[in-house]
Amino acid sequence: MVNNSAKPHSAITASNILDMITRVLNKAAAIEKEPVDIGHGLFLYASEVHLIDMAGRYPEEGMSQIASRLGITKGAVSQTAKKLEEKGYIERANPEGDRKTVFIRLTERGMDAFLWHTAYHEVVNQNMAEEVEKLSARDIDTLFSILLRMETMLDNCPVVRNKITAQFIQKKLANPDTDI
Repeated sequence: MVNNSAKPHSAITASNILDMITRVLNKAAAIEKEPVDIGHGLFLYASEVHLIDMAGRYPEEGMSQIASRLGITKGAVSQTAKKLEEKGYIERANPEGDRKTVFIRLTERGMDAFLWHTAYHEVVNQNMAEEVEKLSARDIDTLFSILLRMETMLDNCPVVRNKITAQFIQKKLANPDTDI
């Protein structure tokens, strides 16, 4: 954690909070990066498991709707579906007379992965529920408020990054021999 005594107390607190958020996000990202073998001798990556989950929960939806639910492009869904099809977890199907709509159907292996993912989230969600039960209603409201503010801050990060990068480059070009 950053503790620069030249900073005002609120800046130190903000820095410590950002350090903690970064640590939590890094831990979550590490979990998502770790592939899993659920007993078929094949690794499944997070993007594949999420697509299997969507196909299991929304079998009546096409790839476009699933892409929308996941917040990714139809092309990304198509690439992941191709990998899962090669691994034997899904089959792609078109409704009779409709070549545009593509549905993802779980195979037996895919259903195993879906059931594994469901069981995993039951435990994770139960653990989260137990932690939330320890909070007061006021703490929960405060937590939601903080998370909404964090979301807004993160939504603004690309704009801030571009602005600071442009300023940095401009200063560097104006003073190439100095450290900025």
